[in-house]
Amino acid sequence: MPRGKAIRNKNGYGTVVKLSGNRRNPYEVRVNTRMDERYYPVYDVLGRYATREEGLIALAEYNKNPYDLNKSKLTFSELYAAFYHDKYELSGKPFSRSSKDCTRSAYNHMELLHERLYKDIRVNDFKAVFAQTKNGKALSHAMQEHMKNLIVQMDKFALQNDIISKGYASFVNITVEEDDKPGVPFTHDELVKLWQHQADSWIDAALIFIYSGWRISELNNMPIGDINLSDWTFKGGVKTAAGKDRIVPIHSAIRAMVADRIADNGSRLFIENGKPISNTLLSKRFKAALAAAGITTEHTIHDCRHTFTSLLDTAGANPICIDRLVGHASKSITSKVYTHKDLEELRAAVELIKAPEY
Repeated sequence: MPRGKAIRNKNGYGTVVKLSGNRRNPYEVRVNTRMDERYYPVYDVLGRYATREEGLIALAEYNKNPYDLNKSKLTFSELYAAFYHDKYELSGKPFSRSSKDCTRSAYNHMELLHERLYKDIRVNDFKAVFAQTKNGKALSHAMQEHMKNLIVQMDKFALQNDIISKGYASFVNITVEEDDKPGVPFTHDELVKLWQHQADSWIDAALIFIYSGWRISELNNMPIGDINLSDWTFKGGVKTAAGKDRIVPIHSAIRAMVADRIADNGSRLFIENGKPISNTLLSKRFKAALAAAGITTEHTIHDCRHTFTSLLDTAGANPICIDRLVGHASKSITSKVYTHKDLEELRAAVELIKAPEY
């Protein structure tokens, strides 16, 4: 073969063509994607590159996993519309109004990405959106959680439909790791009232939250498969560096309540009329149950989490164990892998909390 003559690509592979003129990216990558009415191959432009070598690399990557180039031109907004339609309108699954509202709100908070090609969005682009402020304040933990859930689901949808070859949403962490809500822990007398009325409707839910420390969104959305009645553990948590996939032993005082709800409900702990209950409705049931039990202080479900940490601290639990149980960042925690020793230490910490006598 004469020196300098390029090796001809096999038919259908595509080609790299140098365009005329003085261009920043003169090497155009063309791929044959379809036939015209005369059955002649028609090419689409994969992209333009500064050097022939860059073009050849792009062409080789494309041929490893050919995809619809028209799909690759979808913007964030266009992909979101397709995803939303598929999930909420075509799937046939029941979704609460709260679920839809949270999805739409998360999308609205990601306006910086709306007109970007989805295939071009990378980790730093997502991070920039999570780092934005509203009225001088960082986005709340809850909002970042909704945003994280949205982009993870959009990535999955895009991968399933060959719109992207790699997703980046799973590498994005929520930046607000600590709780950003004030709270009023339950008093000893209020805990006594809860235990006295444990058989009343929804009181068991309050006790489960108090003796486990989960956020409402974490426990209410937790699949039953992540609740292990053999090892008596919960597994879940929002996607932060410290909170992701954390394990919380189920306190012996609430095991029967958890087991009963699993036996009755199937897919989630908290079900009403055969469907998962929204966070908003669960909060209403919670407040009504407290009032019926004679508790007059205005409590939220998040107060249960504060009660859990307060009870652990009062009982003398190891601070590292407390951080691990509630998913707080701790400089003392050097490993995110749970060993048998870790679980036993966490279980011992949880069991330091004693249910009050009544």
